[in-house]
Amino acid sequence: MAEPEDKITKNRVATSWISSVLSITLVLFMIGLLGIILINGRKISEETRENISFEIMLSPDTKQADIMEFQKILESKPYVKSTQYISKEEATQETIDMLGHDFREVVGDILPPSIVLKIHSKYTSVDSLQKIEKTLQLEKNVTDIQYQRSYVENINQNLAKISLIMLIMSAVLLLIAISLINNTIRLSIYAKRFIIRSMLLVGAKRTTIQKPFIFKGIMQGIWGAIFAILFLSGIIYLAYSRFPGLINLDEPILYIYLFGIITCIGVLFTWISTFFAVRKYIKMRIDKLYF
Repeated sequence: MAEPEDKITKNRVATSWISSVLSITLVLFMIGLLGIILINGRKISEETRENISFEIMLSPDTKQADIMEFQKILESKPYVKSTQYISKEEATQETIDMLGHDFREVVGDILPPSIVLKIHSKYTSVDSLQKIEKTLQLEKNVTDIQYQRSYVENINQNLAKISLIMLIMSAVLLLIAISLINNTIRLSIYAKRFIIRSMLLVGAKRTTIQKPFIFKGIMQGIWGAIFAILFLSGIIYLAYSRFPGLINLDEPILYIYLFGIITCIGVLFTWISTFFAVRKYIKMRIDKLYF
């Protein structure tokens, strides 16, 4: 009869281990999923900000050589991502195509040459754009500078709101993760509370009792992190193959950092939860073990 009982015990231990690892995996997967959203949300935010552009209107009598020199100076500025020169003829033709008729018959040849600036995302706050505008206005041959101020303000306000919401969601999800991992480990240790008591009765030291449980808890955290990373890698691959524009793979180091954070969370939280759960049952009176 001993052999079937041993088999049943092993099956219960295996089931308990699988259940714990699965719970940890799901929690870490959700944290990782939020991390992927944050990484790609940052990329979308940068691309949105970098759609902001200045159109620098130049004096109609500006020489071509002066325009080219001015364009090179602009391209050397740290806040400039790219420049595009639009000649007087190109601006006129674009306007004719847009209006559907030749406006010069009514108002004359009034469009000046211009240079369109795309700005790096970190310089797209309202204050930075105002400073850039004032600097450009001091340049010779510059007659006017145009950009959509209300559009910029709306973008910055909306992105700030989205960032705050994502930050709150991250904090809430982290608290939920801590709670779930802690409860999973506590239930696992609860099932072994009599084993802990037996070890105490035969004279085992507290550190000796804790070591195997802590090691097992850490291994559960590591395996949970491994499975979560595999699932997340699959999600990234599928999303990129179907919607490449939504997934940022230009900076793979960000995903390495994310996977490292997931692993650290899995190991750290399981270690802490196991330590305190085992200590609780070591200190618990024997009559309390039955409740």
